[in-house]
Amino acid sequence: MDDTLEEENNNAYLYMGLWQKITVTIRIIVEYIYSDIRKKPRSFKIGLFTIYLVVMFLALIQSAFSLSPLIFIQLAETTAGDTDLVFTPIPSENRTKSNTDIGPQNSNFQASQNLLNGFSLVNQTEIVRITKNIDEIFDTTPRWLMIGNLENPKENISKISDTIRSFFLLIDSQKEISIGLGRRLETDIINNNEVLVTSSGLRGLNATIGDILNLNIDIIQFLSTYVITENNNNDPESFIMAAFDTYLNGPLELIYGQNFTKQEYTGLELKVWSTWLIVFTDFLDNNPDQKEQIRENFKNQINQAGVSNDQNEVSNTIFDILFAQELGYFSRILGGFIQQLGDNDIVSIYLVEQIMAEIIADSLDFDIQLKVKESIKSPKGKWADGLGNIVVMDYRNATIILREAFLIALNNTIEDYKINSPTNSVQEIVAFNIPVEDLFNFIRNYTDSIKLEEYTLTSNLLVKDRVTKYTSKDNIDNFVLDVSNQFFDQVGYDFPVKITVPLATAIKQYLLLGNFVDNLVVSATFLLLMLSVLLIYSLMIGDVEEKTYEFGMLRALGFQKWWLIILLLLQAFTFAIPGLILGLITCYILNSLISMFIFDSAVLMSSYDIAKSAIGLSIGLGLFIPLASNILPIVRALSKTLRDSLDLYHRTINDILVNVIKLEKMGISIDQFFTAALLVIMGFVSYYLIPMAFIFSNIQLALAVINIILIVMIIGFTLLANILEEPFEKAILKLILCIFKKDRNLEKIIFKNLEAHYSRNWKTTLMYTIALAFLIFAGAGFALQTSVITDVLQSFLGADISIQALQSDKRGLDEYNLRMFLNKTMNEDPTFLYDYSFTTLMLSQIPEMPNSHFISTLAKFPFKKIFLGGVEENYLRSCLEAFYIPNSYDQNIKYGTLIDGAIDGVSGIYDRSDVQDREAFYDPYSLVGSQLIRKQWYKDLSYEKPNLYSTIDREINIVVPQGYIYEAGINVDTPSILYVDRRLYRTNVRHMATKVPGYFFSSYRSLVGNGLISMEDALYIVNDFFQGDIRQGNLSNQRANLYFQSLPKNLTYGLPKDNLQIRFARQTTEQERVDFCNALRNYFLNEQTLLFDVITLKKEAEDTFYFITIFYVLVAIVAMTLSFFLILVSFVSNVKDNSWEFGVLRAVGLNKQQITRVYIYEAISLITASGLIGTIVGLVVAITLTLQILMFTEFSFKFIFPTEIFLITFLGGFITATGASYLAVLEIRDKSISTILKGLQ
Repeated sequence: MDDTLEEENNNAYLYMGLWQKITVTIRIIVEYIYSDIRKKPRSFKIGLFTIYLVVMFLALIQSAFSLSPLIFIQLAETTAGDTDLVFTPIPSENRTKSNTDIGPQNSNFQASQNLLNGFSLVNQTEIVRITKNIDEIFDTTPRWLMIGNLENPKENISKISDTIRSFFLLIDSQKEISIGLGRRLETDIINNNEVLVTSSGLRGLNATIGDILNLNIDIIQFLSTYVITENNNNDPESFIMAAFDTYLNGPLELIYGQNFTKQEYTGLELKVWSTWLIVFTDFLDNNPDQKEQIRENFKNQINQAGVSNDQNEVSNTIFDILFAQELGYFSRILGGFIQQLGDNDIVSIYLVEQIMAEIIADSLDFDIQLKVKESIKSPKGKWADGLGNIVVMDYRNATIILREAFLIALNNTIEDYKINSPTNSVQEIVAFNIPVEDLFNFIRNYTDSIKLEEYTLTSNLLVKDRVTKYTSKDNIDNFVLDVSNQFFDQVGYDFPVKITVPLATAIKQYLLLGNFVDNLVVSATFLLLMLSVLLIYSLMIGDVEEKTYEFGMLRALGFQKWWLIILLLLQAFTFAIPGLILGLITCYILNSLISMFIFDSAVLMSSYDIAKSAIGLSIGLGLFIPLASNILPIVRALSKTLRDSLDLYHRTINDILVNVIKLEKMGISIDQFFTAALLVIMGFVSYYLIPMAFIFSNIQLALAVINIILIVMIIGFTLLANILEEPFEKAILKLILCIFKKDRNLEKIIFKNLEAHYSRNWKTTLMYTIALAFLIFAGAGFALQTSVITDVLQSFLGADISIQALQSDKRGLDEYNLRMFLNKTMNEDPTFLYDYSFTTLMLSQIPEMPNSHFISTLAKFPFKKIFLGGVEENYLRSCLEAFYIPNSYDQNIKYGTLIDGAIDGVSGIYDRSDVQDREAFYDPYSLVGSQLIRKQWYKDLSYEKPNLYSTIDREINIVVPQGYIYEAGINVDTPSILYVDRRLYRTNVRHMATKVPGYFFSSYRSLVGNGLISMEDALYIVNDFFQGDIRQGNLSNQRANLYFQSLPKNLTYGLPKDNLQIRFARQTTEQERVDFCNALRNYFLNEQTLLFDVITLKKEAEDTFYFITIFYVLVAIVAMTLSFFLILVSFVSNVKDNSWEFGVLRAVGLNKQQITRVYIYEAISLITASGLIGTIVGLVVAITLTLQILMFTEFSFKFIFPTEIFLITFLGGFITATGASYLAVLEIRDKSISTILKGLQ
């Protein structure tokens, strides 16, 4: 009957015209959808709000994160400075070795060669000319950096410090403002003697804006930073004598013979010679042609002498300047000096140069007066934040100010020599014969012609379109390579500059965080997509079940099945498209506000438009969600016969799974298909994606793979744990009824509802469990990983304050002055500092020492590489004990005890109670094995012992990583041997540890770690290797001698120190640490010394990660909102399906409140059970991931529960379930029993 009716309607439909069919059908669909919206506005509103919320939130997050490069640029600028490329000079010693061995071989000449080869400047004029031809370069500006001591001359005021060690930065303030270098720091052009000073420095000196401060400039210290290396010492006079040797004595001695400048003459001899010299110079002044010929002869002799190009150029310049003046003027000055000498006084050129060097050296340490223009709290990228205290001045003013300050200091020094030198001494005579006025005029005239901007220490370049260049690591590498290639293509690859990219280097670190954030967005998108698809599906499937009769009538009236499909899709799109449009509009408004904030903060401009990726994601979600959600409802609507559709008493229990049966008959199993697909995907990920990520160092792909695996793990664990859903529900329900005893009579009814609603509730609780598990995992996992990252930071640096000299600075720290300051601080306030400790430069990093050291058993096999470093006995007392993980101890010695009660294993290396030191002979050729046999062997053959010297065979105490017990076969009970070059040292392993703060220790056998030895043992090894005493300067290696002479004075054991660990005795405020760190910086030798405030760094890291926690909280709120509607839709369907039973229960005597509590208890038991399962799954996966990370870091596990996210998700779900179930019952609870039983709306 029903098939005949449907066939007749279809035939009638065929006789209609095409456009009439379309018009009629569209009108019916539109009217039907409009009528349905009016009849059931709640479903429409829920669907609209779902699409709107998901689209708006995810599009906003995606669009906001697309601006992350701006944030990363801002953070990197603060860290590294607002410079894209920095051109620094390459010393000529690194470019060529020609002619460096020519000339007298003395220590000053050694220093002079270093001066010649170790210093150069960047030709800024050439850089500007070349970079104008490179399209990607916006502009360039010069900078100069020196170190000085800042003082407040005001008296009778309290000061935290009398002096503040500060960097003196010279800039072109006008140029930098115009090109936007340091654009986030709003400053005006710097004029006259005005300077910008960091606020911390002003606070330490108790100074304010407008005050006049003194800045002490030590030019020798500046030159030592850029010129002097380990080959000469830091003595100012030696440095100046090096300049004389290089540019004057060297060429003269090549022409007139070695030691020409040191040839001694009596005063009488010189007086005779000076008379002749005056006559000769007057003759040359009166005969320009002869004068020119003499000048050319001198220059030719220099050219033919084989001096280096730099020496030749400077020497020729000196002669040009000299012969351009009246030579008689100079000869008379010299004659005046000679006439004042006694006849028996002994004088040489070298002696006069030494006196001049003393005068100049004393004058190169001078003060300049500066007026504070602005106080700078944060540089905001104008310079690197890590530089600490900075004094910034415009270079135009600096040239004159520095020159006049030097001249004042030089004049004062000359006057001092006149007064304080012995009467009639050479020093006094030299001082009185210096033509001060003429000299000063010459210096002024000469410096007036110097254009400081043409030669600079660093040339700082900015690029165009910076934002796009820093969006990814590949973009950064491409633009750096492109710019550097274009530059060197034009100037040649031997051009003496080195290009560094500090901003790009810093941004790359943040891009790793960006990749991590991108994966967070993907995870959040996946989670919210699941919830929204299920919610829309629940809405559509509920409509299909309720409208089965309506769909049947439409089909009976001639409505074809494919039009029914269009009807269902358009019905979904009626709320999807408006929701998409509203979501994009709201997203645009909020994105504009976020963009405005970011643009204003970063002072960089991009577009206010929504990112294209965000628009694509929005449209994709807006279309995909209704399409994916309608697949099963459409299948459900079309799978019924017309008879079933017109059955008013139809219930969903009568559904027939036609498609499943058909597939099984075809031999296709859905379970097998998905299992096979999952295994194939797992194999592809394991064997292709993961190796590819490692091979190509694709961090983003690696994180994406890890993210997918974790999501699949969460889903898999949830599906497995969902087996416990039903027993959990029953247990929770029984617990609820135990609390509310008056409702125990409802127990069977609630159990019956749980069983009847199982299929619908299963989908709801499963999605809620997955969402909760993901959020708990993300919150707990991220909190645990944040803890791991901060632990790694603290373990690496080792103490509350860590001061480190870069590896490029072999001279290390000024130990003596730092130690004096720290001792003074501890005496003044015993509650402030607990302890401090210095460590030596790694022995392999000391110049001329071997790069590789090994440790082994007495059998000399197996052996393993180790890096040795000397530590003080109190090292661990100065470090963060929480990151010290000891293993085994030598039970034969005594150890100290730390604050937490742990045994101080490092202190054991200073216990020498059971060592066996003995006299020994060193034989480098090891001709025989025993000392006695060796001695007799040489005696019998009457041979001299080659390179044999007497020494002490000292046993070395050492602390080694725990992993060496496997790889090197050593332990605290086994004697061992240290290999240093070809030398063997008997060694006692006093302690083995998994972690020692500040050093690399591990329990893994494959890793090369550090070995800690005492200062005495370190000194013994170094002295034994160099066959001398580094403190006395009698080493066999001359280069090593010069290196150790160049170290700071008064070093304990004479060893260079590269690390200082400081531990506070109490909780300190940030301001206390800032003042303390500023005081410590007063004793830094150069900018290659870094200070780390570990407490502040930890706080900043935690603050950074806190923003990601906020992101998860927002995701949790959105997820709980969707869960509320999902539970509401599910319970509304449950109530409608059980409406007849609801009426019967009312008829047999249950009141409205009892019926309401039936559904509320059901909801609470469902959500609580799924919430517990989700929490457990999330925590298990988070702990599993963290334990895997801890396998590499080897830190102790710390459990951190994500309280905020748990309260929002679990308790929010509890409130959501209660509210949704109450609203679902509210719809029919107030209707009459007869209305409910008849099923009337």
